[in-house]
Order: sequence, then structure tokens, then C-alpha cells
Amino acid sequence: MQVKDYYKILGVDEKADAKQIKSSYRNLAKKFHPDANPGDSTAEDRFKEISEAYDVLGDEKKRRQYDQMKKYGGFAGRPGGAGFDFSGFDFSGFTGGGPGFRGGSGRVHGNSSSLFGDLGSIFSQFFDMGSAGAGPFKQSARGADTRVSLTIPFELSITGGKTSFTVGKEKTCTVCEGGGAKPGSTVETCSVCGGRGTVVVGQGGFGVSRPCSACFGRGEIVKNPCDRCHGSGRVEGKRTYTIRIPAGIESGKQIRLKGEGRPGEAHRPAGDMLVTVSVTPHRFFSRRGHHVTCEVKLSLKQAMRGSKVKVNTVHGNKVVLTIPPGTRDGSVLRIAGMGVHGKGADGDQLVTVKIKMPAHPSKEDQELIDEYERNDGQ
Repeated sequence: MQVKDYYKILGVDEKADAKQIKSSYRNLAKKFHPDANPGDSTAEDRFKEISEAYDVLGDEKKRRQYDQMKKYGGFAGRPGGAGFDFSGFDFSGFTGGGPGFRGGSGRVHGNSSSLFGDLGSIFSQFFDMGSAGAGPFKQSARGADTRVSLTIPFELSITGGKTSFTVGKEKTCTVCEGGGAKPGSTVETCSVCGGRGTVVVGQGGFGVSRPCSACFGRGEIVKNPCDRCHGSGRVEGKRTYTIRIPAGIESGKQIRLKGEGRPGEAHRPAGDMLVTVSVTPHRFFSRRGHHVTCEVKLSLKQAMRGSKVKVNTVHGNKVVLTIPPGTRDGSVLRIAGMGVHGKGADGDQLVTVKIKMPAHPSKEDQELIDEYERNDGQ
């Protein structure tokens, strides 16, 4: 068994703080995003790998669990055996004992979640152990999670709201109801794995659980496959989803749709769909925390004598902004309440003033320039 090194995937040190991890993820996600690499399957796989790593390291609880799994990852298994040898390991840091734990013998014969508590629920995510069947560390036999990239407009990321997207999606075959067998026919228990769906094989001194190659992890052999799905229990289709985007969401954040992943084998629960959001940059607006930022260009006369200008907001309306007399280039004016709102956020719109100096100043312009420069010296 080999632990996936999520720190290496994100290119950060194991002692990196949350800010460093988030920054590295954003840079890598931007570089390998499918929209930036159309038709490049290698980049798409890399993007999925990066998203998976950030899903763990970007969550404080999951990261803590992952670090523990890495620390105790060198399990000495016995090829072909019924369990793993944990003699010599101190389990005082783990929760629970579970019915499968027998103190003193160093052997484990139960469900991993009963021994490791929260660690057991994510054990299979960190180790390459296969995804189906029964074994000493049996994962829930639900379907696999799927990952989808969703690009949304900048305005929607600020205000929140509903959006729709359509994806190709496997669904349970309605003819065989996911069983894979032709209606009226029977299935046989796999003689290779005994119906468990997995076999234990020796690999470098470890006893590693793998899906059975005879039944592909199903635990059953379909003699008369369904005419529609050809025995897989699933068929291809498309589905349109309408989801709510929370106000203030940032690129790289995920929205989880429960039960919308790959269907489970033989009536087992489906996995989840993880929707990774990518926000399209805006030509006028930017973002700083909960605040929306923009720039407005003024003439020297507007800045020096004061004026009123209409400014677009991300909420779709225009606001009249008062320019105080003597406003300097680079000054920041605030439009209250026009930033991100919701879940404790109370953002404003910050407007940076850019003054356009006359290329061929008139006499009046020159007087304004002289006044502007005198004020600079004060």
C-alpha cells in the first residue's frame, strides 16, 4: 500500500500553512484547468489530482486525519492472510476499539472504522486498495465520487444565485435495476472470491486487498447479461442540474451534490458529485476579500473641482458617486453595501480614482495642473 502524497502533488512542504496550500492550489488549478488546456487529457487528470489533494489538505480536519494516516502508514501485512499485523504500533491516538480489535495479538479482523474512528472513513481515499468488495478495511460499497468543473460569471460569484449545467452521467439501468442480469435470470456467487468481491494478494511483503478480476469486484457472476446494459448495471445518459451558488464563492471551492456520483454496484448507494467552481475574470470588477473593486477615470477638472459620476455595480444597478474637490490620483472612494453579502460578509465597492492629465493643456488646464502640483507639495 502506498499513501498518496498530497503535499507533493500541491508542491508544498508538510509544514505549510493553510494560506500557502491555498495559494499553491490556485496557481496549479489555473495552470491545469480544462478550460486552459482544451482536449488535453493529461492536464485534465492533473487538475483532478490537484483538486483531490486540496479537498483533503484544504480541510483542517481531513488534513489532520491524513497526517495521522501517513504517520501510521507502514502496515506490515501478511500476504493471503485474514488481517494486517499491527504488533508494535501504539493505537492510543486512535478512537474506539471496535468488535474486531483483539488487544495483545496485534491482529485486526474488523471494519477499519470501528478501530480508527474518523480515520477509517477516509482510509481508502489515501491508500490505493481498490474500491469494491469486502476485506479487513472494507470501504462503504457505494459508487465512486465524480468531479465536475463549472465556470461561472464573476457577478454570480459575488451575488450568489442559481445556475444550471449539463453533464454526461451514468445511471442505473432501469431494465435490470442495476443488477446486470437479464430480467428473470439468476446470478451466481463468484467462486474465485467467494462473493466478497476482493482477493488478498502478496505485494512487496504486504497483504493487499484488490478487486476480484473474475467478477470485477461485484462478488457475482452474471451468466445472462441484461440486453440494455450488457451486464454492467449502468447506462450512459445526460442530466441537467440546477444548483445554488453561495454568495462570495471563490475559484477552487467545491459544491457537493450528495448521491449524484457514479451508481453503486448491484443496488448499492451512489457516490457524490464534487463540483469545482472556476470564476471568470471581469473586465471592470475585481475582488478583495468581501469587497468588490474597480477603477474610474476622471478628467483633471472633475477631480480638482469635484463632480458626480455614475458607477456600475456588480449587483446590476448604477450608483451616483460624489467626487470631492481636490481628489488625488489613486484615491479610493467607497460605495457602501455593494460587495459580497451573506454568512457574516458585509462588503462594499471600492472605487480607485485614475486622473487623466491633458496631453495639450489649455490655459485653464495649466492653472489646474499648477494647483494640483502645489497641493502635492503640501
